[in-house]
Amino acid sequence: MFVVEGVKMVGELLASDFAIKTIFATQEWISGAHLPPSRYLVEIEEINDSDLEKVSNLATPNQVLAVAFIKQSKAFKCCDNEWILALDQIRDPGNMGTIIRTADWFGIQRIVASTGTVDIWNPKVVQASMGSVFRIPVHYTELDQFLREAVEHSPVYGALLDGESLSDAVLGMNGVLVIGNESHGISKQIQSLVSHRITIPSAIPGEQGRAESLNASLATGIFCYEINRQRHLK
Repeated sequence: MFVVEGVKMVGELLASDFAIKTIFATQEWISGAHLPPSRYLVEIEEINDSDLEKVSNLATPNQVLAVAFIKQSKAFKCCDNEWILALDQIRDPGNMGTIIRTADWFGIQRIVASTGTVDIWNPKVVQASMGSVFRIPVHYTELDQFLREAVEHSPVYGALLDGESLSDAVLGMNGVLVIGNESHGISKQIQSLVSHRITIPSAIPGEQGRAESLNASLATGIFCYEINRQRHLK
């Protein structure tokens, strides 16, 4: 099971098809008629502000906390008309949640993550996703094995500093985009399975004293924007 907190996030959970075990809520939330008709049988326990603060992970608890059931991940194969994000050892919960939210915004159908990537049901990941974690399937697997199979059906693009400029890259209607670890980038083993190396060029390349790279979640957003832009052009 996992925990969801706050009025907006619990609202997103209630609108999803995730099964809910219990909702712990203040009288303010309960009287606000937040439950949709399909959720009338969900167990609700009233809790006061003081007790909510004791069990909350948030700096400022917000009326309600829900405990929900994790879905079992289903097996899948790459399709000819979809883009997949592949995450290699993403460790920061905030980055992970933002990447899921970004994928949701740009219409990425699913995410594949290495077994060393942070758990998507970590409370900080759930909060940072702003509800997108309920909509985007995330599959944990041995990433090298997945990419060996994926490359037979789809091009595998790796976000690497020495790659082709994103502005020059021709991106198709399907593919796998690999995003590497925040500190070390894509591991050597995974790099060997990348068929197309692409990068986001710096505005002033080579100048001393500037950032050496972009944040993983920010870079993901830029790559996803270009994937979506080219997909619509086609």
